[in-house]
Amino acid sequence: MYEFEPASATYAISDTIVEHHLRGRDRTRVDLPGGYRLTLRNRQLHGKLEAALAAPSPTGPARICTARISAHTPTPVTSRILDTVTRYAPALPDARDARPPLEAVARLLTTGAPFQRPGEPGLFVRFGHAEAWLEGRRLSVTLGSPGSGLSLVLGGPWDAPSTARLTAAVLRELTEAEQLAGQVASLLQPGPWQVLSDQWHPAAALVLPATRRLAPEDPLGRRISRALREVQHNLSAAQPEWDFQGLISAEGSAVALRVTQRERAVPRMVRKVVSDGAHGPDELGNTRTTFLPADLPPLPNLAPALPPHEVPSLDLHVAPQNERYTYGVKLDLGDWAYALEPRAVFYGPGWYPFHEHVTRREKDPTAPLNDREVPTGRTVPARVQLSPDVEHRAWGNEYVQLTPVDHRVEARLHLYAGQERAGTLVRTVMLEIDLRAQRVMLPAQTPAALRHQAATKGRRILDLLLSARRERAQGAREPRAVLGPWDRGDPPGADA
Repeated sequence: MYEFEPASATYAISDTIVEHHLRGRDRTRVDLPGGYRLTLRNRQLHGKLEAALAAPSPTGPARICTARISAHTPTPVTSRILDTVTRYAPALPDARDARPPLEAVARLLTTGAPFQRPGEPGLFVRFGHAEAWLEGRRLSVTLGSPGSGLSLVLGGPWDAPSTARLTAAVLRELTEAEQLAGQVASLLQPGPWQVLSDQWHPAAALVLPATRRLAPEDPLGRRISRALREVQHNLSAAQPEWDFQGLISAEGSAVALRVTQRERAVPRMVRKVVSDGAHGPDELGNTRTTFLPADLPPLPNLAPALPPHEVPSLDLHVAPQNERYTYGVKLDLGDWAYALEPRAVFYGPGWYPFHEHVTRREKDPTAPLNDREVPTGRTVPARVQLSPDVEHRAWGNEYVQLTPVDHRVEARLHLYAGQERAGTLVRTVMLEIDLRAQRVMLPAQTPAALRHQAATKGRRILDLLLSARRERAQGAREPRAVLGPWDRGDPPGADA
């Protein structure tokens, strides 16, 4: 036993694995610091190593992970991965097994690019030549060829944050992602720099300023840009086999230097506008500029399929890409509501409340050269326009067009999708509002990052239609309660 028991179980795990291999045992069991228990097993000599980790609990040791590790995996890497499992293990290891939602794991990943493969279940994560696969409670990682890497089966209530951290740690350990960052740091001259391993590829590293604050006398960061060019010159002279890419901001200054190994053919980075919403991870209310790999796969859509009765029955249109809106505005969701734009409509029968007269054209007897519109006595449901009720006539992309069908209403929205070069980007989406079921249905092709915004606005459209139906049921002939505060005017008199 150790005279000084370390806080981490890495050393004990490493010693146990070495002793297990040297003595050629079929099975080894040992108690680790902190009350953990490790069991090792080899079914074949020099074959895959099987490991089981148990955590202390009031009811006795509870299994938190079962691992199958390739024989080619170095012992230090195996030890650090098993130690990572103990650090990210659930707090209640004896609780019921849980399967974390994959969409939450994909959002929380800090290493690799998550994606899906058509016809295959689970979530895939690509990190250079390594590829992870998450399905149920299983985490598998392969290193370019079948039979390499490892497979973990998680036991206990593993949540999404712990699963995401464990996935990132396993990918980095198996690919030795910190190695290049250490080499770059050893060659850097003392200065205000920090070196980080790349998030997207193990054969890349980033040189960043130690602080993100820009000097008041240099708001555009020109001084940092010149210093990064000098760093690139020095590193290129020391390591000619490295490639370099300066990450240029929208202001034209370099904000970081990316170092890659030339023989690994690492994809270059491109500048993109991404979501940084304040109302949830699925809303593009706020945006920021970042750098992403040129071959980054699209974000996986892991939302569960809609039940059969919630599939939209209308042929709803979703624009294939964002469009530039010249006079677009950005409006946080907040707590505003929609208001009806003033128009010659009145309340009529049916599920849809807003109607208009059917007219015919005829010669005007007072001006024979002109025509006039004459009501026929019939009414039809009318198309109307809605706008937020927080500012009068300040909207362009926030206007909503409603087209009645039957008990269903088709709503055309321009969802805010960010800013690009001082312009507003929008995505045109059609929603189905079912007044009979009082339900809002989104088309399946709605981008995942816009679903929260679309659902929230769709619910507010439904609230306005229900308010209009209530006002109609109270005997009102024309809309008033659903108008904007600037269009309501004085209440009608008794003889109106």
